[in-house]
Amino acid sequence: MDSAPRIRILPPDTAKRIAAGEVIERPASVLRELLDNALDAGASVIEADLEGGGIASLRVTDDGRGMGPEDLALSILPHATSKIAELDDLLTARTLGFRGEALASVAAVARLSILSAERDGVPHLLTSVPGSPASVEPAAGRPGTTVRVRGLFDSYPARKLFLKRPATESALCRQALVDKAIPFPSTAFRLFTEGALSLFLPPAGPAERVASVYAPDAPAGLVSEVALSGPGFEGRTVIGDPALARTDRRHSQVFVNRRRVAEYSLLQALDWAFSPVLPGGQHPFAFLFLDIDPALVDFNIHPAKREVRFRDIEPVRKAVVRAVREALSDRIRLAGLRDREDVPERSLWEVRETPGLRDYPPRAPGTDPGALPGGTAEPEGRAGWDRVADLAAGARRAREAESGAEARGGGSAPAGGPSPATDGGPGFRYLGSALGVFLVYEEDGALWLLDQHAAHERLIFDRLVARPSTVQELLVPLVLEPDSDMEEVWLAASVETLKEAGYILERTGSDWLVTGLPAGLGNGDASAVLELLRSRPSPDALLREAHATTACRAAVKDGDELDRAAAVELIARARELPEPRCPHGRPVRLRFGKDELYRLVKRII
Repeated sequence: MDSAPRIRILPPDTAKRIAAGEVIERPASVLRELLDNALDAGASVIEADLEGGGIASLRVTDDGRGMGPEDLALSILPHATSKIAELDDLLTARTLGFRGEALASVAAVARLSILSAERDGVPHLLTSVPGSPASVEPAAGRPGTTVRVRGLFDSYPARKLFLKRPATESALCRQALVDKAIPFPSTAFRLFTEGALSLFLPPAGPAERVASVYAPDAPAGLVSEVALSGPGFEGRTVIGDPALARTDRRHSQVFVNRRRVAEYSLLQALDWAFSPVLPGGQHPFAFLFLDIDPALVDFNIHPAKREVRFRDIEPVRKAVVRAVREALSDRIRLAGLRDREDVPERSLWEVRETPGLRDYPPRAPGTDPGALPGGTAEPEGRAGWDRVADLAAGARRAREAESGAEARGGGSAPAGGPSPATDGGPGFRYLGSALGVFLVYEEDGALWLLDQHAAHERLIFDRLVARPSTVQELLVPLVLEPDSDMEEVWLAASVETLKEAGYILERTGSDWLVTGLPAGLGNGDASAVLELLRSRPSPDALLREAHATTACRAAVKDGDELDRAAAVELIARARELPEPRCPHGRPVRLRFGKDELYRLVKRII
């Protein structure tokens, strides 16, 4: 006896609601689709109005082209679209919408009304209720379109249960509007929440639009644009000062053909472009806007078009990194320049002539270009400031001399003697060290904190980049056992580059021996060496990462006490650094102006 068939055809109304769930998840989804339609219609001003987080009511008004009564009646039918006519049109479509699902999906799960009029036409009003035929009638209105959605998911209680509180839904709607406003800076956007204006974005340039939303309190000049181009694409990246970096990627975003997309490889490209100036774990303030030939990308892989597939993404990645790196290499990011009396008003990003290593403050003939005073003499060919032990030895000798003077004199130096706090160099006054980390000095009416490790690390790094590293042989080589065939291949391909950086590797059987390290490192730094080798940086980054590792390990450490002469010399050189950040991106020094300090203690309100 045959059993009853288990496969059935769903009723049209049920099928519509299921399909709508793929496009319409919450009020923010509705707003996103309505904004797409408004922008595709060429609107110059768009207003959104929310009630109850968009659940009770959501209205979008635009001054775009509008629709006549015939188009209005077709607009809410499934697969109704004015954007494409046949399959091949997907290869050339540049509109935000093209699937013909948005209004049909909204009409399946909410009460919908659309008031629309073409420029010289008669306004008409479409009214739709789930499960009932729509009606279109003449009405009073102005050119453009107003779409109102009420009672979202009232007829679909199971979906409504998963909505969040109105305040949360309202915040999600605001983000949806911002995601559309950022790539359309010439369009004005207004957002009303419970009848009150909560966001207004007037027409602006790309950098101004991004800054007004994501860095409204940042000083002028911290956000700028970088152009990029390549085969079949062009675009720009709005980048911000490294001070605007975050530990999350909220301020790193990618827009392709004016859609925000989750494209991890391009987010990685932005991270990599900023890696020389940002510490590990930080992500840059960077917004990539890419305009690419539609034939080279496919958006038809996600109902909400949040994902995109590239035919070949590598040229785009390279163009992004190259453009951002070139912009960063020409700019300085040292706060406080505008407050100095001897420096004219300028942007924190302004290009300037940067001094070379030979332009650092003069020093005694025959000394190493990086050597700090207070250390013992090194054998010829060795860099004196590569060794922390020398600096520490100088500090110990200075302390012993001071202790001996106090013992002979029966106490501290006489009151009429020189005050240590007045020691300094040209243009600044050294005040002392603090917290085992900072060197404190005064310059041009401001208080400065210098990170002694970051500054020394940068000086060593610049010297290593400027000339080949001196190699010291290890009495006991380090043994490196490749974990995989890929690591074995990488080591074999990187031997010459590592040798240029001062790391000497030799193969012995199935293992590798590290027989030489840059001067200043030793077996005690084995962990850093092995970590560098096992991280397998890309070929173009290997030499830089090797120099950065060497500099970090050789630099004076937090807690190491420098004698006064060494501290003054370190400050003098740090003030002239072309790049005032350590190789890992941390700032070398911080400035606290007099007004800022006065505000902290309430002298200025």
